[in-house]
Amino acid sequence: MSSSSSPEPDTSQITLEDSISKQGRKKTKSSTLSEEQKKAHHIASEQKRRENIRSEFDKIVSLTPNLTESENRSELNILTKSADYIDQLRDENQKLIELCRMKGIQVPSELIYTGPQNDGSDIAK
Repeated sequence: MSSSSSPEPDTSQITLEDSISKQGRKKTKSSTLSEEQKKAHHIASEQKRRENIRSEFDKIVSLTPNLTESENRSELNILTKSADYIDQLRDENQKLIELCRMKGIQVPSELIYTGPQNDGSDIAK
């Protein structure tokens, strides 16, 4: 019995090692890209993602009057100044609505900002 119990751990170790090496081989057999190619694709995808983010931040900079191309363009600075500008636009919009109402001018509901809607829309319907 002692002789049969000692080979069992060895067999399970070999089986475990075999299964690990088989898994490794299966990965390389089923994968058509080398590790270098996978890394290159990952790097290219990450660069494309970063470029897309940069492009969208450039759009925000172009739409926000208090941001200039020459000043510090950290993401925090861009987001802070953009949020400040949006707040300013909301305030101006509210003042214009009040002015129109004081003069008896009917303001269509779609021109009145009511905050974010559940559907992602920013205007009243």
